[in-house]
Amino acid sequence: MSDDVIKLFVEDARAVSIEDTAKILNLKFSARGHEHPQPCPNCGGTDTFAFNTKKEKWNCRAGGIGGNDGIGMAAHCADLDVRRRDGLLEACSIVLDRDIPDEGERESDQDRAARLQRLEERRQQNEADAAARADSQADFREKERAKARGIIKASSVLVDAAPPQGRYYLRYRCNGFPDASWLRVGANVPYWHGQDERGAPLELFSGPAMVAPFIGPGLVEIGCHITWIDLNEPPKFRPKLFGLTKDGIAAGLVEWAFGDAPPPDVDVADGLYEPLPAKKMRGSKKGGLIPIGGHPEARRWVGGEGIENGVAFGLWEGWRQDTFYFAAGDLGNLSGPAEPSSRFAHPMLKKPDAKGIARAVMIAGPKPKRDQQADDAMWIGDQVDELVLLADGDSEPVMTAAAMARARARHQRPEGQPRRLIPIVWPRAGYDFSRMAVEAGE
Repeated sequence: MSDDVIKLFVEDARAVSIEDTAKILNLKFSARGHEHPQPCPNCGGTDTFAFNTKKEKWNCRAGGIGGNDGIGMAAHCADLDVRRRDGLLEACSIVLDRDIPDEGERESDQDRAARLQRLEERRQQNEADAAARADSQADFREKERAKARGIIKASSVLVDAAPPQGRYYLRYRCNGFPDASWLRVGANVPYWHGQDERGAPLELFSGPAMVAPFIGPGLVEIGCHITWIDLNEPPKFRPKLFGLTKDGIAAGLVEWAFGDAPPPDVDVADGLYEPLPAKKMRGSKKGGLIPIGGHPEARRWVGGEGIENGVAFGLWEGWRQDTFYFAAGDLGNLSGPAEPSSRFAHPMLKKPDAKGIARAVMIAGPKPKRDQQADDAMWIGDQVDELVLLADGDSEPVMTAAAMARARARHQRPEGQPRRLIPIVWPRAGYDFSRMAVEAGE
């Protein structure tokens, strides 16, 4: 009779889902999806542990262990040995959130005290490791910010710099440039990509570049945006750069050098070389913005993703004295993350799933994520009464429209405060404002 009671106790525990077990264990759930990565409650780490509520599985990479039921997951988190009968029943007790039947074996007080002591020591060690990682990341971030400030300091104010490439670049791209000191230009800014045989960063080339600061609240420089310039490469007037991929290294190919002919198209198509961006960011951009013209104390702000569109629109407006012109650096920094529940299916775009069936592409929705951090998107001055958001007409329109709507909602003042005017301005279909400005100038 006693064996039947214990067997039923164990079977009841096996019937508890991974999701319910995770709730009992106070594990973290991701905002969306079925996979929930996180630090392991036992082993520590950052994302070493995960459970999947759809597949009914869990896994700990740090401990090299996993399974497909809540008993094993609870046992690992609580440092119990399910190979021992008392360990198995203790894990079942956790999953069911009820005591072990009188007929079952239990841990001795000594074993329980030793196990809890081990868990506490690991918890303290995990916290110490996490703090050390945070300090290391903070040190790395501050070093990157220092490098960004060094790049800014080494460059000259674009409007009157001896190197003329910055002014020519903006004339070619936007039909003019701002009479302001925010944007800068460097004559020989290194472009780092890859590593040499000793693991040191490899300088792909060094050339003229437009340099712009990322500033945070208080106008503190937190990073920089770099646009390398090649006036012989219309229509973007940026150098064409290529990097050797892992497949290219495995194939015995050599690094592409600036000045060489572009790699054969077939090598690029086969993934042996990859085109590299001629724009990079150093330091931090998160929560910051790129000033273009005017001063952030203005009550009217105008800006979008890129510098070129902000310059073109400022030229079109005649650089209004009551306006601050800016760029966010990218669409994510402009709009911030989306509330997962606002995702929607693209009305036209589809892509094959794992089984080759065409499924609609899911788009991040127009609603800002709840409870997000202040620096999840660029900052806006409290005094701003009008925020003109510039959309990019040559990007995918549905995704862009959702992001712009999200930006408008994100940057609106809270309820109970005077509403902020936030119009979204679109260029001609298939264009951006810089291209419109160039064609208007011609």
